[in-house]
Amino acid sequence: MALKKLGAVVGHLPLSGLSIIGRGLGRIAYWLDLRHRRIVHQNIAFVCPDWTPRQRRRLAKRVFQHFGIVFLELLQTPFLPRTKLVERVRIEGQDILDRAMAHPRGCLLYSAHLGNWEIGLLGLSARLNRPVMTVAKPIKWKLAHNWLTALRTRFGNQVFFKEGAMPWMIRALREGRTLGVLIDQGVRRKEAVDVTFFGKQTLATPAVALLALRCRMPVVPIFCMRENHGTYRLKVLPPMTFKRSDSLRHDIQAYTQMLMDTLENAINDYPEQWFWFHRRWKRTYPELYPEYQVIRRRKRKKKGLAA
Repeated sequence: MALKKLGAVVGHLPLSGLSIIGRGLGRIAYWLDLRHRRIVHQNIAFVCPDWTPRQRRRLAKRVFQHFGIVFLELLQTPFLPRTKLVERVRIEGQDILDRAMAHPRGCLLYSAHLGNWEIGLLGLSARLNRPVMTVAKPIKWKLAHNWLTALRTRFGNQVFFKEGAMPWMIRALREGRTLGVLIDQGVRRKEAVDVTFFGKQTLATPAVALLALRCRMPVVPIFCMRENHGTYRLKVLPPMTFKRSDSLRHDIQAYTQMLMDTLENAINDYPEQWFWFHRRWKRTYPELYPEYQVIRRRKRKKKGLAA
């Protein structure tokens, strides 16, 4: 109810007002949200070791400001009619997308938590009048989970939740549907392959590579970036091409690395619009987040005592 009331207030804001207020919220959050500010600074310092402290702070503040705007946009989006949403999201490379989505084995779109991925998905469905299947992680806060699921399923979109999603993903592609996934966040070691991301070793999901090698459908990179005047550009890149070898294990790792390289290039173009709040390297460089290790030890100790 609170989200709906807040959304109703934000619903009629023009783009200029949305940007001004959103940046203001981001500035406030930067100073008040110590936990996420620390994570953002840790990630930026890790990825950009040659930067000065001033350069790192500048990017961190811009990241908070960007996501202050994203927060307001998400609140406003349920109150936007289809026509308004179409006006806000333009597609660059629609001919590439049209050909990929017409493939009889379906089409897999992959992206990152960059720009405003939620608006990108909705704008795509609204403009093309075609639903997209997505994969998401459930949110622990039930109210937010239900609200965001309702937002994501506008225009006939469908959400698969990660646990046990693979059979549904394969079925959707075999039915010729379009599936969208975000692959830039970390995964558990037993579900991952080793890759390099921003020059640092980390883990990534092999799901897209597995689907691509198994289903043989177009795998298309797509990114939704905010432009200076507040609208969004949905950039579609040509489908990935990959030459298979005799080793499936090698192919999955090499394909996944190729996907991650594409994400890295897009993030480098718009670093202030990437979701730096995630502890991306916590499994390969645990010393990067000492406060997280303290929390983990406390949880393990508590479980041990409970047992």
